[in-house]
Amino acid sequence: MWWKNPKLKEFRAICPDNILDVLVRAYAVVEVGGLTGTGPERGRNFEQLFYALCDRFGVHLSERAGARSVAGQYSASGLAHEVDAATRGISLNTYWELKHLTSSLPKNELLIFNGKGLDFLQGESQQFAKTPLMRFLLSGTNIRDECRYYGMLWGITVIEPGRLPLPLIYEAVARNCVQGLSDADIEAVHFRVPWAFRPLQSVISELSTWCNNGYEKTRCGSTGIRLVREIAAIQEQIGRDILDAIEDQFPDWVNEIAQEVWSETGGW
Repeated sequence: MWWKNPKLKEFRAICPDNILDVLVRAYAVVEVGGLTGTGPERGRNFEQLFYALCDRFGVHLSERAGARSVAGQYSASGLAHEVDAATRGISLNTYWELKHLTSSLPKNELLIFNGKGLDFLQGESQQFAKTPLMRFLLSGTNIRDECRYYGMLWGITVIEPGRLPLPLIYEAVARNCVQGLSDADIEAVHFRVPWAFRPLQSVISELSTWCNNGYEKTRCGSTGIRLVREIAAIQEQIGRDILDAIEDQFPDWVNEIAQEVWSETGGW
């Protein structure tokens, strides 16, 4: 499939292949929808589906629902933060929030998720704190624009229906899957989009430079505010063009991936 194509040499890798496999399939699941259950039951079904995806594609979860740590590290405050999923690796740790509500995701869910990530990072040993921590929020419903901006500002990748996730927009261009994009569009995806899903440590480093009058160029303040709106426009406009181009090459690929997940995990 398209995300297995070789990457152009000028594009850097953003995540391991097995994480990318899960991202693609998680997007297909929320795009197609149809999750059964109501209230807490639907949330549990969503979690179990995600865990089955990770098991199927070799993503070892160090934490699952009910855990109180991320990559084996506990919060600095001592608060027993609930964790939906996390992975631990030599070069990358990931932290996942899984939400399948009946309405748009409230802003507090993002605020709490971000705060928990900061508390876990503060509680890590220095050795673990050096390992990039990437955060993902998988939502079965859409979120508001302001929440999308917030996620980008803090490096949180949001996977929601109706919008190709930013890492997949990057991968589609990096793997030369889209013909007809202008040079300006390719450059925007190449150099702007990855900033929106950077590790938490990069966010903190940039903020520190900004707050301490560092001379290194940062994307904070008014620059960051403009940038998140540019990236949101890229996701909505260029992302739609990319989806159409992929659909031309691989007709009905989203439904096929969702059906594959259904078959391999026993449905949802």
